[in-house]
Parts: sequence; structure tokens; C-alpha cells
Amino acid sequence: MKKRYTAGLAMLTAGIMLFAGSAEAAVYTVKSGDTLWKISQTYGTTASKLIQVNQLTSEWIYPGQQLQVPGTTPYKVQNGESMWDISRKQGVALADLIAANPQISNPNNIWNGLSVTIPDKFGAAAAAPSASAAQPAKFADGQFPLKKGTYTQPITNNYAAERYWSENGDEIRQHEGVDIMADKGTPIYSVLDGEIVNFGWNDLGGWRITVRVDDTTQFYYAHLNGYAGGIGKGSKIKKGQLIGYVGSTGYGPEGTQGLFEPHLHFGIYSTTPSWHSIDPFAYLKWWEQKN
Repeated sequence: MKKRYTAGLAMLTAGIMLFAGSAEAAVYTVKSGDTLWKISQTYGTTASKLIQVNQLTSEWIYPGQQLQVPGTTPYKVQNGESMWDISRKQGVALADLIAANPQISNPNNIWNGLSVTIPDKFGAAAAAPSASAAQPAKFADGQFPLKKGTYTQPITNNYAAERYWSENGDEIRQHEGVDIMADKGTPIYSVLDGEIVNFGWNDLGGWRITVRVDDTTQFYYAHLNGYAGGIGKGSKIKKGQLIGYVGSTGYGPEGTQGLFEPHLHFGIYSTTPSWHSIDPFAYLKWWEQKN
């Protein structure tokens, strides 16, 4: 995990238009190691838009260069709203909304009157679902863990995004899965046959299930509200079997819930040559395509 650091991004308010309904631009100062793609992913836009708005002749950028960031709009948080509420109201993905607001250190803690940047809903993230998913080399016969129509579509890839809660409170960690937003209590089904190797409470994942699907791979279902009856550690389960229900548990000691919006966190881990996470998004898109 990475230690908490002060972001080297210099985001300055600029270019605010003087008539209602216009977009608010921001100025970003390029730092060492930046690319246009990396900046576009942070602010919910595209590299081509950055090239166009800044009249660049190539993708080459240099430290200290100032770039206009397009396609953002200001929004004042209303009393009682969460980032999830705002994402649904504005029609943007929650992950894109969080990425467009790196100045908010804890997206689970926002307040009335706070200024939030709404990313361009017509950018790359919004267009992506039209593309067909490619068949993965493994697990192509898997089943999407939620039934069609029971979760927020389209899903977005927030694997490796920064997360702001850790057990000791002084670390930023990388997200090791993809969040599938759904209402509390939505049924969750096993993607493949397997054996439950971890079951019960985890401070990060809340009520979770880890399923070994082959000798080197485990699937991880987290933040559950509850489990299906008759399963536990050591249980053999089948593809499509009900295993639990979407919730918002975790980020604290046993019983903690409600610190974020309900969703299923789905992760894939390889146990060889050492334990490490795998980006599950391409697998989920393939399974969703067959849903």
C-alpha cells in the first residue's frame, strides 16, 4: 500500500464563464511522469479533448506546462447528499465523479455547500459500453454476479483507483476490484463453481466470501449485507448459486456499515507466483454481455 501523500497536482480555478449553464474549466500543472492519458483519466475526459482544447500538435507534454481541463461543471452539494446521490442525479458514473474531484480527500465525507466538479458525461467513460467485450482467455463460461436489471448500468472500471480508508488511517491504498452499484439486498450469484475458502467479517470488505475457482485463482465478493443459507467456509458452490446480498458493510470493526453506498465489490486474485490482484473488468464485461 502507498503511504498517504500530498498530491502533486496543481488544480487552480480558472476560465469560469460569466453566463449560466456554462462549463467551468480548470488549469492543471503537468508534473514529472504525467501523460495526457493519465491526466484525462484523473479528470474524466479524454486525451484527444486535452489536445483539442490546448491546441497541442502532439501528445508530448512537459513538467510545469499548464493545461486547460475541459468538460467540467460546478455543483454545490445539497444537505444530506452523498457522492452516489450526485452521480445518479447528474447521470455520471460514481467512479468518474470521484476521479474528477481529487481535492476531496474522503469521498464518503462531503457536506452541504461543498463545490463538486461534475465530469463530462459524454466523454470516453460514457461511450465505452457501446464496444463489444472481448472473450477472455480464462473463465469465459462465467456468469455475471448480478442479474440484468438489478444493478446500475453501465459498470465502470475503478480497479486500481485510490481508496481513502485503511485500518490504521494513514495510508492510501489501491482498489483491488470493480464496484458494481446496486440496491441493498440485491441477490448475488456465484460466477463459477468453486469452494469457499474465506467467509465472514473483514475490516476492509465487511461480510465477504472468497471462492477458489481453480488451483491458482480466487474470486472475492465483498461488502455483503448477508449470506445465503447453507453456505460457509469449506462449502462447495455451483455457478449461478445464490451466495449473498448486496450491502454496505466494512471499513471498520464487525458490524460497521453505511459508510458508502451499497455495492458489490468483485475481485480476482492469483495465488502464483505470489498473491496478487488481477483487473476483473474485462471478465465482468464479457460475462455482462452474456447476461
